[in-house]
Amino acid sequence: MTALRHRGFRLLTGIAAATLLGACQAADIANFNSPSTSQLENAPNAATVNTTVAGLLAGSRGSAGTWASTLGIFGREIMNLDGAEPRNVLAFLIGPLEPGGFGTDMAWTNTYRNLRTGYTILDVVDKVPDYSAAQRAGVKGFVKTFMAHEYLNQLRIRDTFGLVFEVPKDPTKQGAFVTRDEAYTKIAALYDEAKADLAAAGTAFPFALTTGFTGFNTPANFLRVNRALKARLEIYRGRWSDALTALNESFINTASPSATTMQTGVFHVFSTASGDATNGLFDPAPRAIVAVPEFLTEARSRADGSRDLRASSKAVVGTVNLATQGISSNVRPTVYPTNVTPIPIIRNEELILMRAEAHLGMGNRASAIADLNVVRTTSGGLPALAADFSGDLVTEILYDRRYSLFFEYGHRWVDARRYNRLGELRKQLPSHKVFSLVPIPVDECNQRTASLPKGCVNVLGN
Repeated sequence: MTALRHRGFRLLTGIAAATLLGACQAADIANFNSPSTSQLENAPNAATVNTTVAGLLAGSRGSAGTWASTLGIFGREIMNLDGAEPRNVLAFLIGPLEPGGFGTDMAWTNTYRNLRTGYTILDVVDKVPDYSAAQRAGVKGFVKTFMAHEYLNQLRIRDTFGLVFEVPKDPTKQGAFVTRDEAYTKIAALYDEAKADLAAAGTAFPFALTTGFTGFNTPANFLRVNRALKARLEIYRGRWSDALTALNESFINTASPSATTMQTGVFHVFSTASGDATNGLFDPAPRAIVAVPEFLTEARSRADGSRDLRASSKAVVGTVNLATQGISSNVRPTVYPTNVTPIPIIRNEELILMRAEAHLGMGNRASAIADLNVVRTTSGGLPALAADFSGDLVTEILYDRRYSLFFEYGHRWVDARRYNRLGELRKQLPSHKVFSLVPIPVDECNQRTASLPKGCVNVLGN
């Protein structure tokens, strides 16, 4: 059952996490003392299900740092030079990546734990006597959206190795692996199912959400988040027309652009409250996390000769030079200036860049340039591209995505793979490798010895 069989999996890990989410910046979620699995399945009520929905969101937050940090290493955004953990270099920059190697799980176990929780919620929601029909639809729409998000999180890591889509309730059974393209199709369908549910969900969710969802905490507004996340999937698989359709239904906004409108979106939030979690990407000294030096040196210049504002606002030359295993950097990321700084799930700046990419994919250079200029002038302070710009717009898009989305979700690694530009990612040493995807975790492989998935292999890198 997808790497949970030998890990003492219990559904209530997700439910217990809901009590953590209750402390996340004023979400009004009570502690129902970790209701049991049998209570949820056999006598579900609104309070129990609401708490479990919150647990699903808390579980998703638990993986957010992995997408920013480990995928950030693969994409040469950051390096982890923690002297106490040399495998951050040995595994992620040198390799090979092994099914049983350091860090290969990449939140696979947590992802499928969250998915099993999601399926359990969907199994019981229609049995909840104190929900209205609209409230049941709201639960389904929110849960399906985050389940689709969880699947896509893993697919972008495993890529052509595919993933497991079915998550059987019986821990002795195994869901079958599906190919990348099959997974894209199934995830897209799940987003669309969620859309239909959200459209029938009335004016309010029956559960509370954190302040990371301010402005998007009703079914109608959260539906726009669902469409934004669906657009990301369509961009990944190059279905440009479908991406534009989803973006038009999302919260994309280019009217009166400003730093504030660029930040509009949904976020995982943190707090120092007892029982809650802080943002583990906060590393002010720094002790371990540094930006690659070229993040600053490769930034474009503004009209006055200063750096792209996205570079100067997201990294600085610090007083500490971290060095290990022949590599070093004194460039300190400033994306997470406190231990409670939120981590974006998706925001308007990414949507505008996605629309530019989709327009280019459809052959509409003028519209692509217009969207790029909104971002590069507003966020970067750079001169606008000429309306008749004849250069390589893919390079321009990838540049803007690199600097706009730095250290958020591992975007640069995925982007380089999508455009066959992994070879352009700079290696700090000749012994370093660039990896295109990550193996399936060994626990998953060990359960399938009769027919090993193709991802149960070492990835050597180039």
